[in-house]
Amino acid sequence: MKETIVNTIVLILIFNLIMIVFPDGKTQKFCRISIKLLIMIFILDNIFLKGSLNVNFLESTEAPAYEREVNLNSPEIIDFLNKEIFGGEEVVSDIILSFNKEMEVSASIYIRRMLGNDETHMLKASLAEILQVKRDNIQINGGKYE
Repeated sequence: MKETIVNTIVLILIFNLIMIVFPDGKTQKFCRISIKLLIMIFILDNIFLKGSLNVNFLESTEAPAYEREVNLNSPEIIDFLNKEIFGGEEVVSDIILSFNKEMEVSASIYIRRMLGNDETHMLKASLAEILQVKRDNIQINGGKYE
């Protein structure tokens, strides 16, 4: 509630400052209407929507975390997985590796059909061994169909 009152007072001060800076005329009328509308929206937002409108301009925003993706289009790895686990059937279609800020590697595998539990377990184990990543960091995604 304290922030709402302070922000409303700041908006009213800005409104009064604009009235001093701009002379009488169309510009002042436009500014007056715009600022009054902004104040009304802000007050109604705080009453009904619990202040979801953020007017804190001075807060610094953090840079997004570093993340990089590499599409692994290695036919040798994909063919090896398809041959060893699925008997030559083309199930694995794509493998994408992701690196984050701490240089942890995670893998996303795109498949063409639904897998059983045993096949999923074998696929994760084989890929974890090939790429030297943890099995928990391997995600299997269906839905990439060609």
